[in-house]
Amino acid sequence: MTICYHSLCGVVLLLVSPLCVPSPSPPDQNGFHFLSNQEASFCGYTVLISGVGEVVFRASFLGCHVHSKRGTDYHLHLWFVNLQSDGKVAAYPLQLHCSLQGQWSTREIVCEENYMEVSIQQSLLSGTSKTEKKGDDEADITVMFSTEDRPPEQARVLSLTEAAALGYHISQRGSHLVFRCPYSSPLSQSVKERGVDLEIVRATILYRLRSNFLAVDTTVACAQNEATADGPDLLWTVPYVLSPLVHGQFRDRGMRMGVNGWTLSEPENAERGFKVGLQEGRVEIRIPFGAHGGHLKSGVLRGQYSQSMSVDLFFTRQWEDERWPLTQHRSFRLLKTPFIPQVPVFTSKAVSSKGLFSFTVGSFAADVSLQKVTVDGGGDLLTWTWSHQTQHDTDLSVSRLSHSNGSHSYQLRFPLSHTKIIPEFVGGGYKVYSLSFSFTLIISPSGEVFYHQVTIEHSIEYAAPSSPKLEGKCTDSSLLVLLHHGAQAELQWELFLAGRKLDWDLVEMGGFLLKAEDDYMSVEIPSYSPGMHFEELTLQGLVSGVEVSVVDSVSLKVEDTLVHKCTFPARELFVCLPEGRMVAVVDTTHTIPPTHPNRTTLLDHSCVPMETDSARALFSFSLDSCGTTVTTEGSFLVYENQISYRQEFLPVDDPLIHRDSPYRLTLQCRYPANDTRTFAIRHPLNSSVNLTAMSAKRRHREAANTSVCLKP
Repeated sequence: MTICYHSLCGVVLLLVSPLCVPSPSPPDQNGFHFLSNQEASFCGYTVLISGVGEVVFRASFLGCHVHSKRGTDYHLHLWFVNLQSDGKVAAYPLQLHCSLQGQWSTREIVCEENYMEVSIQQSLLSGTSKTEKKGDDEADITVMFSTEDRPPEQARVLSLTEAAALGYHISQRGSHLVFRCPYSSPLSQSVKERGVDLEIVRATILYRLRSNFLAVDTTVACAQNEATADGPDLLWTVPYVLSPLVHGQFRDRGMRMGVNGWTLSEPENAERGFKVGLQEGRVEIRIPFGAHGGHLKSGVLRGQYSQSMSVDLFFTRQWEDERWPLTQHRSFRLLKTPFIPQVPVFTSKAVSSKGLFSFTVGSFAADVSLQKVTVDGGGDLLTWTWSHQTQHDTDLSVSRLSHSNGSHSYQLRFPLSHTKIIPEFVGGGYKVYSLSFSFTLIISPSGEVFYHQVTIEHSIEYAAPSSPKLEGKCTDSSLLVLLHHGAQAELQWELFLAGRKLDWDLVEMGGFLLKAEDDYMSVEIPSYSPGMHFEELTLQGLVSGVEVSVVDSVSLKVEDTLVHKCTFPARELFVCLPEGRMVAVVDTTHTIPPTHPNRTTLLDHSCVPMETDSARALFSFSLDSCGTTVTTEGSFLVYENQISYRQEFLPVDDPLIHRDSPYRLTLQCRYPANDTRTFAIRHPLNSSVNLTAMSAKRRHREAANTSVCLKP
């Protein structure tokens, strides 16, 4: 809870529960009287929700139940009430105190969020009644309401009781005559002044003073226009001269402004970028978007990120005219702009000495958080998510950069040498990185999600190596090998894959894709191609690799070597390894109802899966174990086993019914009788049929030593 002090305006209290104040009306069952909207405006209280979600209470120095000592110290007693979820009430008394800073002006006008108030300081009034009395004194004061478009004889004269019934508060506090009313009161008028909407109440207080009448002008006028967005600024305008309040020659005595209840000095305004100027007879107040003291709220407008700015503005001005020696006019406005589409700024930085590419995107309001980033650099997607922020050192890293105005940006870094980032060598000693970024962001607490996409090209100077260099990349279904040889007219090197020279026979047999550029050559090797070495198989995928070397064609010197590995996900997979092992990943959910993978076995029921998840099982076993049988078909040895699911029958002693689907899957590997080296490629089949591996035709010689079938 915070109490703030305002010069000549009252007190401000920030709180999070209802208020109650002394009142003659009946209290509730707990003995408290809570403020209604009508009572608040009648008594000079303002209760609102600020742009940051705080409840703000403001009270006029001349409001109901505000007591003063010597006209300089003002006190208000109220209760802070916490209505708990269980129905219990916790109340805390608060004694608010403010000391007057400066002097009262002859006429003080306040334009609050929910009421208008004018107070007149006049020595003639000090001889009249000192307090707000009832009875005979009421007959001494009446109020006359008039309009500019009607003659004086049509003015409406009301007693204090009649005026109060319409929401008009009239009282005398010492030497101050006070007139207060809510907006849109029955006798108010709306007019335009310099294109600005004004609400006016033309009221005259009539005193019967001995045998004469004293008429006191208590006309009040307040601007009712909302803030607008003008370029990068929040803009609010008021007429320079409020003609309903000015009589005769107008002499300006200065203007001041502030935010959140605090008046700012000229240096403070300049530091924050706040501007007050005159334009075509209007005072223009400009506050930059995101300036300190304002609050930004995020939204999504037609799919685009947007921002609305709110400012709790305090604006005061003083003038002299021929009737009033000094008038002070103050406005308290919680201004908000509509949602304005914003384009986040993407700023890339030079590559650091460590080879890191760095960029920032923003800025965003405090209620926005980054959830996901993907980078498409020509290979597989490089991804960062908020829920998995711990990344390997070579992956994308994201950090949040906070700004002094409460907004923030995001800084992202990743190495351009990452295997998922593939440049294009354009010649002339340059290579170009084409990078597409996709950002997923969320707004709190609404949960609105929006997206932002950016595509850039980043070129850097590329020094061709004096000797050829190999580089490996990974795509979704292949390994990519790049041979950087520089911009030379004639190639003097030969490329070897798994010990075999890369020629057109190997390219055709393996389904390789070759691409030649000015200073590099790329070879895309499908994951099932001959020459691939299969190192590890888990439910997460198959780790495959290839050994590559580049050899000088004249000296036969090995210039560079590369052992390149990639992991390829596979839903189902069957491998016949040359060392005499079968490895199978099977999906058991094709049956109705689905089969539980953790209850499957081989022919030998003691051979259970090495690894399972909710749908799949992994088996790995040698050809002479787990009940594997062997038969002869011509010049081939056929090894066979079976994955099955033992059904549960009821009752146990005399089984008649079962609750499980039958499941049997035959695994078969074929090896030449005089050599176990074979190479086979099959597309995956539905697991309800036999998964027998078939031998592939060979070209010129046996190309590899593994039988594989994959299902992505």
